[in-house]
Amino acid sequence: MAILAEIKRLYLGDNMPWIVGFSGGKDSTTVLQMLFYALSTLPKKKLSKEVHVLCNDTLVENPAISKYVDEQLQKIKKAGKGELFKRKPELFQVVKVKPKLEDTFWVNLIGKGYPSPNRWFRWCTERMKINPTSHYILNTVNKNGKAIIVLGTRKAESANRAASMNNYSDGNNLRKHTLPNAFVYAPIEELSNNEVWAYLIQAPNPWGSNNRNLLALYGSACAGGECPFVIETGTQSCVKSRFGCWVCTVVDRDKSMENFIDNGEIWMKELLNFRNWLYDIRQQTNQYVPKRLGSNGVKFGSFLLKTRWEILNKLLNMQKSLARELITADELGYIQELLVKESEGKVKQGLKKFVFELPNGKRVATISDFNILLTFRKRLGPLHLKQAKLVGSRTISSNYSLSTRVMYYMV
Repeated sequence: MAILAEIKRLYLGDNMPWIVGFSGGKDSTTVLQMLFYALSTLPKKKLSKEVHVLCNDTLVENPAISKYVDEQLQKIKKAGKGELFKRKPELFQVVKVKPKLEDTFWVNLIGKGYPSPNRWFRWCTERMKINPTSHYILNTVNKNGKAIIVLGTRKAESANRAASMNNYSDGNNLRKHTLPNAFVYAPIEELSNNEVWAYLIQAPNPWGSNNRNLLALYGSACAGGECPFVIETGTQSCVKSRFGCWVCTVVDRDKSMENFIDNGEIWMKELLNFRNWLYDIRQQTNQYVPKRLGSNGVKFGSFLLKTRWEILNKLLNMQKSLARELITADELGYIQELLVKESEGKVKQGLKKFVFELPNGKRVATISDFNILLTFRKRLGPLHLKQAKLVGSRTISSNYSLSTRVMYYMV
């Protein structure tokens, strides 16, 4: 097979370590499987440079997918160290990276009040995917001078993906990555969906798994879509049907989770209902805006303090009900610290209209249940209130009790 020959040639061509992005999906499985087969035909003494299998865990992966991926990583590590790199097992590494505590989904959503992500404010991808993987890649580059990132990206995934890959291509097998001294190699870029599945079903899995289980997982979750291994901005974290984070509100509906439920995973209904609720409370059309304020250009900022406590309580109750970890102890402790500190500026009852004067002399009114100047995140959309000062506040109508997010407008 031409791809296997190319993999061997490139592996032997230099001393740069390989970092293989693995998400557990069909494309990354195909690439890693081909790599195993290609390198297994080389003399053991030729396996002299490092191979890192790198997986990203956002901490909010679909539990069914996460369980499958963890099982694969254990088998990959055993086969890689025990068979493929038996002569020098230290050259084969299996690593799962996670976002920093301050960058996790729940810390940003509940602790800092970020509205759940949408296609215009997709704050999650960089914090939870790009940064952890980039940090690992840069560390590898710093130790070795250069590195090659091996990905399962394919032109057939979408027209946008094909255009992007063509733009970056210089006609060689490697393209320059945005990270310094890092290069990208996409061995299956020309393969179609059918060719990928045909290969996976026909070629035995070299780490002892059964690829028909992966096929069944796709059958339960989606119609072929998956979240790619994201290592740079400009790459959409998910396309079409989703195969990733269960809390994602970038899409209108999580069809993958709906399909899981339809195929017997009834317990996921609680997750889906919670995810849909997060989507609903973010929508601006669901906020209460009096007609007299409509002409003032009211916009929506962070979640209210009461909303964030409500999200946390619902999440903890669901975690107890399902007996599955949905939020880590470290996240919970950090979030509670932020919420308690923010409560110092809490309105005793209902909401208040706060008027702040900005350094440029302009004024902005916020309708909230806390004084944003006393919070960790002093920002409302594009407005920074770090050097603003409070010039007035008053209690407002109880009608605003239907609101879930801070409202603000220029006065």
